Amino acid sequence: MKKIQRAVFFFGCILAVFRPGQISGAEYVSGRIKLVLHETTGRFSLYYLSDFASEKYEPFFVDEDPRTSFITVMVNNMTYKLGDSAAFRFRAGGTETNPALIFESSFLSVREEFSFIKTKNSTQTNGVAITIKAVNLGPHEASVGFRFLLDTSLGEGGARTPFITGRQSVVSETVIEKAAGEKWWISRNERISLMGSISEGVEKTPELVHFANWKRLNEVPWKINYTSGRNFNYLPYSIGDSAVSYYFDPGVVSRGQERSCSLLLAAEDPAGFTAWRNGSGGPAVVDIPDSSNASDPRGAADFSGALPAEASAQADAREQDLALLREFIARVDAGLAGTLFVSDDEMDSMEARIARIRIRYGLP
Repeated sequence: MKKIQRAVFFFGCILAVFRPGQISGAEYVSGRIKLVLHETTGRFSLYYLSDFASEKYEPFFVDEDPRTSFITVMVNNMTYKLGDSAAFRFRAGGTETNPALIFESSFLSVREEFSFIKTKNSTQTNGVAITIKAVNLGPHEASVGFRFLLDTSLGEGGARTPFITGRQSVVSETVIEKAAGEKWWISRNERISLMGSISEGVEKTPELVHFANWKRLNEVPWKINYTSGRNFNYLPYSIGDSAVSYYFDPGVVSRGQERSCSLLLAAEDPAGFTAWRNGSGGPAVVDIPDSSNASDPRGAADFSGALPAEASAQADAREQDLALLREFIARVDAGLAGTLFVSDDEMDSMEARIARIRIRYGLP
């Protein structure tokens, strides 16, 4: 047990080297919003400037591992998690004012485009519009649908309400269908709040918005069975872990034609998303990415590198170390919970690997 407890301490120290500011990504700043595109994983993070004096940005949703939020496309009843699927190469692109993550395969091209917005009562940029566009590159018409899973966190812990909408408090698993007429949802903590569109401010309302435990939503390729009144736990390891999943059901797309959907994410505004507008002026851009393909850190596909060879190798090594640490953490969690026997020899082996990682990143 002492070995396991010591390993837990080491994990905490080592994971500090992977804090958001050190994850490889292109940063775009406008008003109170910072958008980070992670070109090695095909994900994004979104931050809100909560304190001007200290220039403190806080994440709108989980950012320790940006891969917990993602887009899935369904093409002819086959699902592809963008950023993970070997069928799609990906890269960062777009412009300074409209950055994008671009995913390309032989049969479909998908762009996740971002633009900065102000809600009605905000004098500064306080959110983003996200537009997902898919072009059918195949020889025949195709059925194409979208799923957007967001790993929320602000409403978790203590006596907080995970979500509220215009008509209800969402304290357990909840499904909102297109006909329900809900306009938006909000997740809050004591300092900041995140507002997401449902029907207000967008051209197309999703067929379904599902609030549920993140792990349940993450472990299926598309939809989970709805259980009315179920809490946000998924025992034994996922406790009070909230998430929201948007579904835009598949529709027929002719060869060479495009299908798109959009959603809005912003700081809470009493006016919701009524009369939102584009952010004024162009955002300041830091670390503009090369527009070539990025390497998949999991080795799922062979991409031509967007980063110089040395930087790409460093990014790959960091992701490999992260994956190893996550595997160790899962085993240690199971050991502490009594569901897995972790031998002293196995702990010694893990500690040796941990020691090498500590040396690599200059940790005490």
